[in-house]
Amino acid sequence: MTTDGRRRCVYMHSPDQFGPVTTHTIQRSRNGQDHKTNAGIDGCGDHIGLHGCLRGGGNGSQSSGEITELSLWDGFTQYDENSPWGRLLSGCEEQVGVTLERTTDATYANTLLQSAASGNLPDLAIAENSSIPQFAKAGLLADNETTGLDASEQMENVLASAVYDGKTYGASVGFNTLALYYNPDKLAEAGIENPPTTWDELREVAAKLTTDDQTGLGFSSIANEDGAFQFMVFLWGAGGSVTDVDGDGGVEALTYLKQLIDDGSVSTDVVNWNQQDVRDQYMAGNVAMMLNGTWQLNELDKAGVPYAVAPFPGKDGGNAEVPLGGEFIEVIATGNDARQKKAAEFAQCMVEPDSMKEWAAGQTYLIPTEAGIAEQAESDPRLEIWAEIASSARSKAAELGPDYPQASLSLQTAFQSVLTGTASPEDAAAKAQAEIESIQ
Repeated sequence: MTTDGRRRCVYMHSPDQFGPVTTHTIQRSRNGQDHKTNAGIDGCGDHIGLHGCLRGGGNGSQSSGEITELSLWDGFTQYDENSPWGRLLSGCEEQVGVTLERTTDATYANTLLQSAASGNLPDLAIAENSSIPQFAKAGLLADNETTGLDASEQMENVLASAVYDGKTYGASVGFNTLALYYNPDKLAEAGIENPPTTWDELREVAAKLTTDDQTGLGFSSIANEDGAFQFMVFLWGAGGSVTDVDGDGGVEALTYLKQLIDDGSVSTDVVNWNQQDVRDQYMAGNVAMMLNGTWQLNELDKAGVPYAVAPFPGKDGGNAEVPLGGEFIEVIATGNDARQKKAAEFAQCMVEPDSMKEWAAGQTYLIPTEAGIAEQAESDPRLEIWAEIASSARSKAAELGPDYPQASLSLQTAFQSVLTGTASPEDAAAKAQAEIESIQ
């Protein structure tokens, strides 16, 4: 609290992206309106403005012995204190009785690893689910048994992303997955009654929907985690795995993607599209079907574009296995038991289903408990199909744990080289397999 009784929630941004680092003191009135005053911070250290700024709120001790300040790093640069994310954090400030110093930067995950040696670490951090084993192996995270954070009510397949060496780290603050979006009007115009249920049907339907003005199917094959996330649907759908990329399933997945390109049913531009680009192409009428996630629902509704959702088909029928996306709140291993316990208390508040409701609704994320997702599906019919899909979705990092981020780069090179015609599916798969074996 400030001397005049205001709760002080500090928001810090990367100077590379947002100019000088600024803190915001937020006065919360009874009606929920926020009144903000700004104070610039100079001399905050290195190129992203983190080192030297967090010592007081991060690992420092408070003279009274009572912990009343915590620090959080996250990559949600688009969400300020007035967003559902900001309100989730401020609600837990009130409940736990702390002031939160929040630093946002799109590349904070790299800084987190770099900062381990210096000890300039926050109390809490948001981690993309596939990065958790890597952070845990590096000794950055405190496990739940140590901190007392209880994630036992969360779905087992969601928590699988956070398991390393038999211990669970953190808890999900909401998750997402992938499915097939399609424009039912365009399918009807082409004489197609139902969405495809096999890869042969998908290829046939995509070809029928392709015209001079649109392609039948869109997905992301960009050389980053968006592309790798979506490639998993094809890799697993063909029976392949990250540890067996050069097996029949991996080669078949790459071959199928190239066939769709060669058919003209998928644009060659997919190698440059992230998942938001795919959505934009769909909303513009340039794509009739797309592989995309739960988080696109609200934007599609705002745009008023017709859409329906079906499970993405497996190669020979049934539902393809799809990857789980989303983020976890993590307690950082600061070596200060009291701070870790307080941080866990804050994290516990964040992952309570009631706390997550507004954030999940705004993001169209799924609440990671059986009861929570059932309640969401009941109150929002759009999520019924997603609840079904999510129950069998899986962690993309579970097979390789801390080695997944490096393996992902090899997968990206493989599908990019095939789709751009610089390598055959067999050669690309063999190269990826050799690289992945070398890091295990």
